[in-house]
Amino acid sequence: RETRDRYDLLTDRERQIYQLLAEGNSNKEIANRLGLSLHTVETHRWRIMEKLDLHSIAELVLSAVRRGVVT
Repeated sequence: RETRDRYDLLTDRERQIYQLLAEGNSNKEIANRLGLSLHTVETHRWRIMEKLDLHSIAELVLSAVRRGVVT
């Protein structure tokens, strides 16, 4: 339940970037795809990891798989 609550803290853009990161896209690829600056994507990534209490991309991917965000 706490995990779901934490996920609910993410904005729509953060959820979009969370999914793209979990699918294996780099920050640069996400920036190009969404028309954002690299700095903006890095900031979103940092906020996502902070909100979800994640400490690595491996943890991010695992959490996304567990949530069914990616398969």
